Amino acid sequence: MTAWRTGVFGLCLALQGLCAAPTLAGDYHLGAGENIGPVNLAGYSNLVFEAPHSGPDALILEGLSLFVSAHVNRYFNPFAEAELEGATLAAEHGGASSGKISVERLYNDFELTPSASLRVGKMLTPVGEWNLIHAAPLVWTVTRPLSTYYSFPVFVSGASLDIQRAADDNWGAQIYLQPGRTALAGKDELTPRQYSNVGGLDIRYTGDVLNRLGLSLQTAEVRGSGGNQTLGSLYGGFNTGSVMWDFQVDVTDIRGGTVARAHDREGGGFLQAVYPLTSRWFVVGQGESFQPRDYAARARHWAVGAVYRPRPAISWKLEYLDAQGAPVGEPGGVYAAWTVLF
Repeated sequence: MTAWRTGVFGLCLALQGLCAAPTLAGDYHLGAGENIGPVNLAGYSNLVFEAPHSGPDALILEGLSLFVSAHVNRYFNPFAEAELEGATLAAEHGGASSGKISVERLYNDFELTPSASLRVGKMLTPVGEWNLIHAAPLVWTVTRPLSTYYSFPVFVSGASLDIQRAADDNWGAQIYLQPGRTALAGKDELTPRQYSNVGGLDIRYTGDVLNRLGLSLQTAEVRGSGGNQTLGSLYGGFNTGSVMWDFQVDVTDIRGGTVARAHDREGGGFLQAVYPLTSRWFVVGQGESFQPRDYAARARHWAVGAVYRPRPAISWKLEYLDAQGAPVGEPGGVYAAWTVLF
């Protein structure tokens, strides 16, 4: 083990000790944020160590997010998220970087009726579940499946109507529209393509926390003469005994455009299983097959790992990713992360 890897290991032990104390000052509880009148301050951090087969080892602050929200009345319920992302703290052969700060979300919710609300601003795109709960402490793996981001804009800027028939109803729907391009572009500009004039519908059924099913439909223009596309996504989760399963399957049809591509249909899906060894230790397995539009070959990814959650808001993750076929997404290798929801 190199000296710098030893230093990284020591840092991780120090961080674990820092968060081990169960009692915090005042009424603050880790993971719930801090309330100041009608305003709530919260966020999360995601510190990642990666050792890919095809590149140098690196310690990266993949995300440091701050959420500011307020519930004032029916018509004024603002939410903002700013994030520092991609800051390389140390690398095997040097090359540290300061990362970038972006405005991830900025919107206001208008409560029209007890069962309907209107959201205006920049928001997460309701395609599947992973994109809506993508914060690192809330997902089980360090790496993200291609099916959860590769074929669509992860943010939209415009208006969204969210309908829940009743407080105790299991059914809900969301209709959204983005005229033009995404405002305050952040991570969405780092995906393979940029989009404009996006519109879609998401229908979901929630039996309980472990049993969900949803369908997302979306149309969009691919900027840079990439044509027009229509996406359909089926997603959900269920449990069998002690095993928790999650899945998402996407199909995208692309039409027109002047940019050459290998396929007019893109898509695939992932299946993930989580098995609790104890109340704090979990084993995770994930498999995915995905056909990118720009490559003749499919991408096939397999991941296996372990997650330790000493407290609900803290996760230590270790995983091995095997990546074959088309060179999209994270390269194969070993990944570890320390995530905190605060």
